Amino acid sequence: MWTPLYARDPILRGLVPRLVGMAPDRRELVPQEHRDDLPVTLLSGSHGTGRTAVLDALDDFYRGRIPLGRADAARIEQAHRSGPAAPNTSAVVEILEHLACGLAPVVPGAVRLRFSRLLPGLFAVSSWHRGDEEQQALARDRIARLLVACGLTKGAEGTEGDATEWTYDVSERLADPDRRQHDLAPVTEAVVQQYFSRHTRTRAARAVQQWYQNRSSGSDDAEAALIRLSLRFHQGGDFQDAVERTLTAAFLEDLSDAYGRWQRVNRTPRPLVLLDNAHTAAGRRFLGLLLDHRAVPGPGVRDPLVVVATRLGDGTALYPDATPRELPELTQASGWERTVASSPSAGMLTVALPPLGRGDLLLMLDAAQGPLPRHLPSALYSLTRGHPQGSRVLCEAVVRARHVVDPEALLDLPVGEGRPAGEVLLERLVPQPQLRAHLAPLALARDRAAAQVLTTAAVLADGGLPGAGLPTAARYLVEEHWTDGARAAASGEGSGEEAGFVADPFLRALLVHEARRTCAAAVPGRRWADLHGLLRQHHEERGAGHEPDVLRHGLALGDAEPVVRTLTEYFGSWPADRWLTALPHVASAPHPPRAEWTDHRAEIARGAHDHLYEEADDIHRSVNRLLHALWYLSETYAEPMDDLCEDIGAELAFLSMRHPSGRVVLNEAARSWPTAVRERRPCPTYGPDYGRGPLRGEE
Repeated sequence: MWTPLYARDPILRGLVPRLVGMAPDRRELVPQEHRDDLPVTLLSGSHGTGRTAVLDALDDFYRGRIPLGRADAARIEQAHRSGPAAPNTSAVVEILEHLACGLAPVVPGAVRLRFSRLLPGLFAVSSWHRGDEEQQALARDRIARLLVACGLTKGAEGTEGDATEWTYDVSERLADPDRRQHDLAPVTEAVVQQYFSRHTRTRAARAVQQWYQNRSSGSDDAEAALIRLSLRFHQGGDFQDAVERTLTAAFLEDLSDAYGRWQRVNRTPRPLVLLDNAHTAAGRRFLGLLLDHRAVPGPGVRDPLVVVATRLGDGTALYPDATPRELPELTQASGWERTVASSPSAGMLTVALPPLGRGDLLLMLDAAQGPLPRHLPSALYSLTRGHPQGSRVLCEAVVRARHVVDPEALLDLPVGEGRPAGEVLLERLVPQPQLRAHLAPLALARDRAAAQVLTTAAVLADGGLPGAGLPTAARYLVEEHWTDGARAAASGEGSGEEAGFVADPFLRALLVHEARRTCAAAVPGRRWADLHGLLRQHHEERGAGHEPDVLRHGLALGDAEPVVRTLTEYFGSWPADRWLTALPHVASAPHPPRAEWTDHRAEIARGAHDHLYEEADDIHRSVNRLLHALWYLSETYAEPMDDLCEDIGAELAFLSMRHPSGRVVLNEAARSWPTAVRERRPCPTYGPDYGRGPLRGEE
């Protein structure tokens, strides 16, 4: 059953209803947009952004009310690759079969789609070589599905027996089993003849055969065109490409015939196709064929098909002439037009699915019965960055909780069968167990060089080959679009932490949480202290310029005093702008596991531990308080309390009077940092020529 979606109404209740011509929740016609040429709507986003959920909602709205076909290109491609390597199938043919089976069943009050061109083509290319039982079984299964969906069975209920009888009768039609003749041609001839004799009237059969004849070499023999189609399809390569184009044209022209002049005048709701995972080779191929067909100029009537597809990643390079639109722009009109007549990609309307907003999370939490911590929505948003799936899972866990939820424990809340939310979400976003286990320590690394150190050590500890898993992990992050950090930029939020080897902030948070959870039982080399010790040593060996990383990994070990001492030394010797740039990065260190460390950061920031540093000077104690305040407030769950935020400004103002040359820069930081921390923005940093403009963080 479909569950409500948040921040997707411009698609669900705006764009698609206008394209289809029917309201989503009532049987009411709405004015149709683009009366002639229609765009393919491509929804893009990363894992968990709700691409499939949007298709589920549209399916729920329109199935049984208009002709609707749906296909998952990823599943079809996977089944095609893992199935038998039969020459009588292809991913495009499988997609066309899925769509025809979805669109053909009778819908009360809607146009009946008969696919008079497509079906004989699908039957023809399904032909098998005589004696090949595997190919014949594939043909029988496809024929069974098409017979049932298109209402071509003898009885009221379609069964596999109908297809078995159908293919048996084809075998009976084969006369002389002369093996010198190509054994595919007589089978195709028998299939074509049986299809037309059983399922098509003579006049209609001639028109369809003539259509295929016109698209071939113009042979005088009409049936020969379909036989040639099958032979070329089984040849593969460029021949199969041409056949797939013909079948796609048959599919679209059948739809054009069904929605003629009167249907268009009466604004009959259009058929809808939902194609998931169009980033796969199968999805790209099918969309490419469809866009190519629509880009060809001609006097004929355009097809009425509304296509909503989804893809992982943005696809900008694949569709350079597409019309990009932001989600809010779709509320009143699509804004699409075919800007380049000869370009297939100009027929595309691309919409990136953005992160959810803070208001959407508040709506998700409305169902909670008991009181919630006042900063819980901000903590949720800071953790998820508006990731739709993460936000939904965590908000539902909060609503179900029977106790006051501690924002720090969000990823430990039980979901589903009582398992922690962090584990469940990580499994959904990274399904492969071995890859999850490998990525968890790598999420602690700043870049590929640092990840190489961890991979080598971790794999050696497991008895494997040094560094063997790094290329696999890096390739996975690129292929699955976890590397660009686009959602973090779109959200406009951040803690000042720079992107690491795992750039996506929400995935990184889940992996770091997993690293903490599993470190106690990990083998030597994969424990928390081992990993950060290796990374600290690695950055020490890299030399000048890597001092902030050395300190950051030292802080992650939980031993803050050496870090404070070193930062105090740098304060006296570094330019103020360099010191201020390093400080937030050091303070972004992930805290150690709770079993190994007690959190006193807020107390230290307020000066409660100053008595432990009686021998230290005022600068050392101020740096200690400042670092712990920034470290604590860098946590997604920490409430940016006014006193701690103001203390950050006070410490910076104090230090400004004691730096040899950085009074102006430190004073500016004392003014701007408390506000940035309170609003969960990166702390601004300033260059040596401060006064002519900020370097970053204040655009």
